[in-house]
Amino acid sequence: MASLEQLDLLLGEALEKMMESVKEIRLLKSLKEKTYIRHIGNATTELWAIREDVYSTHRDIKRDFFAESEDDPQRFEVLNELNQRAKAAEEKGDFDLANSLYAELLNTSDYGWFKLLAEAGLYRSSKS
Repeated sequence: MASLEQLDLLLGEALEKMMESVKEIRLLKSLKEKTYIRHIGNATTELWAIREDVYSTHRDIKRDFFAESEDDPQRFEVLNELNQRAKAAEEKGDFDLANSLYAELLNTSDYGWFKLLAEAGLYRSSKS
């Protein structure tokens, strides 16, 4: 049965796949790289326009990530920056620092989105 939640999920998946395709285009060194990426950028804008229109009338289906960024943009940016630092440390293999930063994110976050990111990061960085 069709639902707004399912539509949102499918649009989100489509956006993710388009971003993956940009990475693939860059790796292939296509002669038309700029053209293809511009087309994908235009399509991304169109999909976001649909998503934002749906969100404007049905805020209840808006993903936590987007709702949180609008509720308190400054706090969101602080938590996002902390998450980016933790992720960078994890990618560099500095798991002690990553673990510490993810723990800080978990302790300072009131938001579900960042709590989930912190818990997942703690799990990954403690396993390494």
